[in-house]
Amino acid sequence: MKPLILDSALGTELENRGEYLPSYKTSIWSAYSLIHNPEVIKQIHIDNIEAGADIITTSNYQATPELLKREPSAPDYKDLAKLSLELCKEAIIKTNTDTKIAGCFPPIHVTFRPDLSAKEKTLKKFYSSLGEIYKQDVDIIICETMASIYEGIASASTAKDYCDRVWLSWTTRGNKLNRLPSTELLEDAITKALSLDIECQLVNCVHADTATLAINKLIKQKNFGIYANSSIYKKNKLEGFISDAEEWHYHNHQPINHKEYKKFVLDWIEKGAYVIGGCCRTSISHIKEIKKIVETL
Repeated sequence: MKPLILDSALGTELENRGEYLPSYKTSIWSAYSLIHNPEVIKQIHIDNIEAGADIITTSNYQATPELLKREPSAPDYKDLAKLSLELCKEAIIKTNTDTKIAGCFPPIHVTFRPDLSAKEKTLKKFYSSLGEIYKQDVDIIICETMASIYEGIASASTAKDYCDRVWLSWTTRGNKLNRLPSTELLEDAITKALSLDIECQLVNCVHADTATLAINKLIKQKNFGIYANSSIYKKNKLEGFISDAEEWHYHNHQPINHKEYKKFVLDWIEKGAYVIGGCCRTSISHIKEIKKIVETL
């Protein structure tokens, strides 16, 4: 069976098009464009579809009730989720395709900071409100960049109430390549999620070579997927340098281009990947390369 192709990084494409993209750590990041220039997001969806993506993801990753507090004038997160869904629908109509939509369940607070997550009742309410918006309008719910078992299980178990197809994606971004930012083992996270009986578990927002290392853990799941960053792990001497997961990742990476990313994609497909796409630093060019590979299978 040919792998499904997930779309490329939204933030990277916004930057490539000269859009304002403030820091995700201190701002609403890509949600700024969702609010102020939604047409560019729709065009990114269109370009991903035309490049070969089978699935496009709603653009509300940074539009959460916690993060939108940074912009008091911002619309409610539910309104932005509805807008992001409409942009996907419009892109599919424009391209006259049967491209599928993945509704995003993001971390409720800053990415890679599971210590900032909300209490279970608040978390479940957040995901349930998104589920109500997506219900019957998305093909998949994808729980993205989950940095702790707690938030990953909360998101995916809630998603099951609203969609038959649920994907749960973990990240091991940080200085321990086999651990989530929470310090929990990736293997334990995958094992815990097996009881949910969801369609697919993935890894994302990690170096391409780090993603490959995760496959031995992911194959416990009947289907696995990868949408990595367009970079590889390059350890630098950081003596006396105390860093969070993001800083460690940034200081220990080497960017790669879409041609170099292709080599990893070939390996992931050979090992049986069900879904392949791109996260940070991937672009439309990466999706075109993946499409070329899949067409030859």
